[in-house]
Amino acid sequence: MGNNDGTTVVTYASLDLAAAEIKKQAKQLAQDLDEIKSMIAKVSELWEGEAKQAYITAQKKWDTDANAVRSNLDDIAQKVLAASPTYRAGDKRAAANF
Repeated sequence: MGNNDGTTVVTYASLDLAAAEIKKQAKQLAQDLDEIKSMIAKVSELWEGEAKQAYITAQKKWDTDANAVRSNLDDIAQKVLAASPTYRAGDKRAAANF
């Protein structure tokens, strides 16, 4: 475990990079989930009756949950990106004290 003196160091570039990486991972997650859904759809065509209905119900919940995760990741990325000007303004105020 590293030493932590309680200091937080933020670079503007790191915030931009973090936001871009979060967006990239959200997009990759959506692509992976779509691929899984596509593979399951091929098999689910053979299901009938209660099995088919159970799958449809489960898939709807999966879709809802996956969309919520994607939306949350997008929101996090936006908030990280929005933090950069706030940190920059704080730096400028601090620099003005010297």
